[in-house]
Amino acid sequence: MWPDFEGGSIVDLMDSVVRARGGTAAGQGLREVVTSGWRDARTVLLLVLDGVGMAQLDLLPDDSFLRRHCAHALTSVFPSTTAAAITTFMTARAPAVHGLTGWHVRFDEPGLDGRVLAILPVTPRGPRDASELALAPDDVLTRVCRTPSMFASLPGDSCVVSPADIVDSPFNLRHSAGARRIGHDGFSDMLDQIDRALRAPSPPSYLYAYWPDFDHCAHQLGAASDEARALLRAADASLGSWVQAQPRSDTLLLVTADHGFIDGPPQRLIEMEEFPFLADCLAGPLSGERRAVFCHVKPGRLRDFERGLQALDHACTVWRSADLQAAGRFGPGAAHPGLLSRIGDFTLEMRDDWTLRDTMPGERGHRLVGVHGGTHADEMRVPLVQLVI
Repeated sequence: MWPDFEGGSIVDLMDSVVRARGGTAAGQGLREVVTSGWRDARTVLLLVLDGVGMAQLDLLPDDSFLRRHCAHALTSVFPSTTAAAITTFMTARAPAVHGLTGWHVRFDEPGLDGRVLAILPVTPRGPRDASELALAPDDVLTRVCRTPSMFASLPGDSCVVSPADIVDSPFNLRHSAGARRIGHDGFSDMLDQIDRALRAPSPPSYLYAYWPDFDHCAHQLGAASDEARALLRAADASLGSWVQAQPRSDTLLLVTADHGFIDGPPQRLIEMEEFPFLADCLAGPLSGERRAVFCHVKPGRLRDFERGLQALDHACTVWRSADLQAAGRFGPGAAHPGLLSRIGDFTLEMRDDWTLRDTMPGERGHRLVGVHGGTHADEMRVPLVQLVI
């Protein structure tokens, strides 16, 4: 399942939100969702539950808040992952435009020169003593992120409610520009902070709130684990009680997610080091995600690498990355000037529940139980709750 950028994706959701708050949207907005009344809301509240895709709603009882009020399913972006999707929520632009294409991104800008960085914490791959950046995180983001925050373009006041440990991170500061920032310490505190903002004498016109805890739990223990189920059920119950206690009917609540999840069994994890011929063809570390892998190949080795990939036919579909970009898989809009260099020569779209990774010298082989980033429907489909409270 590829993203539905013709009215059914989170990019289209953000177009509709921007238009509802009096801004200028890049696209036409949602196709099958009635949004004509969104302009009437005193506040539009967008709550993003990281990793809580449509498949994850099956962890909830039939009478749960999210299952009762989920009227639509949207698609995420490609890759279906936090770095790409959260940047879309905060810029109202597709990955093709904002250029952040996964947890790990290769950058060829001056001063980076082909380094692969985890873009949200702005940290490079590799052992610490060999991988220190000469540039400060703010300088890195200035060079690689050209798409402005959507908040700065909206005519009304905006507010971002985000975990306290990241609310003032370089990434969040840049992408929250134009909004007031509030940190929270968990789901209940997030609802309390939202409540205070909504009850203020002059509540924000637009409020964006982000909750990452389910994603963290699903990565470590599995998307269908007892711990993930309990965490989501507790959050759902808290949200339902909070909505019921709201005294007004002038806030539009939208609840969605950046992506869904599948579990990746260890026997279906491919280590690139087990294929030395392929590894020798690479011009640097893999980037993207374990479920959507970008490969940069040494000059003159493209055919060698492509032939070598036949050993992985059972586990992935091989694409020329430029063909995916030309087909619009990274979304609509004028492409970021660095997009093609970031997605490399080949994209490996992992099949079923297969994953692929490489491990650089000095790196810890990090085990992920729950995974996302690919095109499985459970990774790609996310809910949309639309409710006036």
